[in-house]
Amino acid sequence: MIPRSAGDLDALLREVVRQRDEVTDLFASLPDDAACMWRPDEARWSATGHIAHLGIINEAYLGAIASVVEGARAAGGPMSDGPSRHPRIASWFVKTMEPPPKKRMKTFSRMVPDPGTTPEAALADFGRLQGRMAELIEASRGLDLGRVRFGSPFLSVLRFSLGTGFEMLLAHDRRHIWLVHELLALPGAPTS
Repeated sequence: MIPRSAGDLDALLREVVRQRDEVTDLFASLPDDAACMWRPDEARWSATGHIAHLGIINEAYLGAIASVVEGARAAGGPMSDGPSRHPRIASWFVKTMEPPPKKRMKTFSRMVPDPGTTPEAALADFGRLQGRMAELIEASRGLDLGRVRFGSPFLSVLRFSLGTGFEMLLAHDRRHIWLVHELLALPGAPTS
């Protein structure tokens, strides 16, 4: 749900922690690094690849969000405890990110993870960025979540409200966590 008021930010914070814990538990359940790096074929990402991809996306978007939050705070607003309004297309866009994927999307080359990323590095990066997202959610309290906007770091024509940006990242995380579960349920996946 795209946050419409300051009270909705608490639900986002709970989701950040839930995702971090789920990914940590998922990696801990795998027997070794080879299992984290397993892929059924060259066209698919490993569990590590999916989490490394989230690192690439979240790092870029959280940088853009940090800049706009800092700028809005310095300018004194726009401020509001809600309800915030978001463009209708924002809800549709967030829904396209939710699992299970209805359509597989081609990934821009800048978003493709390095296949040499270790499970430890991907997991540490994901945890660090989930912490950064929680900090930015807290820093956005009192800002108008619908009127404070930022541009996509990957496609400059896309602009998102602050609230949409947080929910889009969390939905994208859920999508890839779901894809990791799907991957590990495939025949031949080394899960024990």
